[in-house]
Amino acid sequence: MEDAVEGTSKSFGMSVCEKSNIVSVTDKVHNLLLSGLMMGKEMVLVRAIIGFNTEYGCVLKVCIRSLSQSVSKAIGDCIE
Repeated sequence: MEDAVEGTSKSFGMSVCEKSNIVSVTDKVHNLLLSGLMMGKEMVLVRAIIGFNTEYGCVLKVCIRSLSQSVSKAIGDCIE
């Protein structure tokens, strides 16, 4: 799960919020909080929920927030 958290934060290229990159060994689900600027001007917040399943491995659910719906959609489309 630590690799998934690190890879997710690198993929988005955003800053980690509230030390959410620290993973507890016993947790099966982890919330990663990220923030940054899209194109240097649009503030974006991301909540990545990373779960671990022995059958599928790591599963990612992403919630993206910004003031612009098109920016949120563009970021979401990049990870599909």
